[in-house]
Amino acid sequence: MLDRSIAPYSSSISSIQLPSLSSVSLTNGIKIHYLINPSLQVFRLEIIFSAGSYFGEKFGQSFFVSKTLNLGTSKKSAKEVAEEFEKLGGFLEISQNLERLNITLHGLSAFFKEQVDNLLEIIADPTFPEDELKVQKNISKQSLMVNLEKTSFEANRIFRSGLYGDHVFGKSLGFEDIDEIERNDLISFFEKNIRNSGFEVFISGNFTEADIEYVSGQLKCFNIILRTKEVVTPGFFPKFKDRIDKEGNIQCSLRLGKRMINRKHPDFYKFMVTNTILGGYFGSRLMKNIREEKGLTYGISSVLTPMGADGIWNIGADVNKDNLDLAEIEIEKEIANLKEKGTNANELNLVKSYINGSILNSMNTVFEAMDKHKALIFEGLPICFYDDLIDKILEVKEKDVLEIANKYFDDYSIVIVG
Repeated sequence: MLDRSIAPYSSSISSIQLPSLSSVSLTNGIKIHYLINPSLQVFRLEIIFSAGSYFGEKFGQSFFVSKTLNLGTSKKSAKEVAEEFEKLGGFLEISQNLERLNITLHGLSAFFKEQVDNLLEIIADPTFPEDELKVQKNISKQSLMVNLEKTSFEANRIFRSGLYGDHVFGKSLGFEDIDEIERNDLISFFEKNIRNSGFEVFISGNFTEADIEYVSGQLKCFNIILRTKEVVTPGFFPKFKDRIDKEGNIQCSLRLGKRMINRKHPDFYKFMVTNTILGGYFGSRLMKNIREEKGLTYGISSVLTPMGADGIWNIGADVNKDNLDLAEIEIEKEIANLKEKGTNANELNLVKSYINGSILNSMNTVFEAMDKHKALIFEGLPICFYDDLIDKILEVKEKDVLEIANKYFDDYSIVIVG
């Protein structure tokens, strides 16, 4: 009989190795990267353009292009486009962020070529129908109305605006932005940032070398004009504190943080460990204090998000308005305690094990492995970044945590909404 009082055997993680990526560079500048796993019956094909919100003349162009790109070609209606994918067991996702526009095709391996043909038709011949744009604008307005009632949404908007000012990184889609977008804006954005623009292709899952040759042959026909597209972030702004009161709201959303380093920075590994100790996992100091001991929130986290040339460090929590002052005091107390006393060997080793286990767990599938490769490529990281990550984490010492806390956990801004 299983003795549940005895913990299962465990061992430390000494190293990881990201599966090697195969790549093909076409004569027109398009690059195809792929990872094959023949044990699956599906594939994922991603086409990624440097066509995020940063590159639009109007804020919202990239967003609405992503919403309407697959809603009709000169030969097919939106319904017919969707049916072409669905009848072969595939589906399409189009998303965008501040820097890139991502077209993702999920499909059955047996219909690889047919699905690729459907996808490339959309990229080569979208029509951006006026009626479909109108529907998407109405949906966006309704979503915005709902989101603006959420204190967390508003806190994030104000916090990011305070960090980046009028720069695109500090903007959020508003009602005026939605109203100003017209069909011609989508066509203009598409012509300047997608048609004839370079892109990178990432294919993972079950397919063959012959499938790669087929994709390469299809993409060779694209007339690409290579352009340098650089994202420039603004200078740093002074720290700030904003308090937006919403009558009738019982809950408040608190955001505390600042612009921070990204994965390229030599302090990244030490910061990763230090931030995890503070609020980066369920057993963190902030969770133990704010949630478990004082019951002020359901959840609180401390997160580092890469953004262009730097990143955002952000502590976020939703608390009852009556508990707001206490929550803010306790958060700042935990930061001060980490800066004054640092950590101890037991806590540090526990966090290292947690981080390394999370890294290993995030590479379980061929699709997750490909996501890691995409991060390496788009963030300009060395190919050995993930292979060395475990060693770098294990090298972090107690004195490093104390140093990083004092170096970075100050001059932060605070936003409270509710």
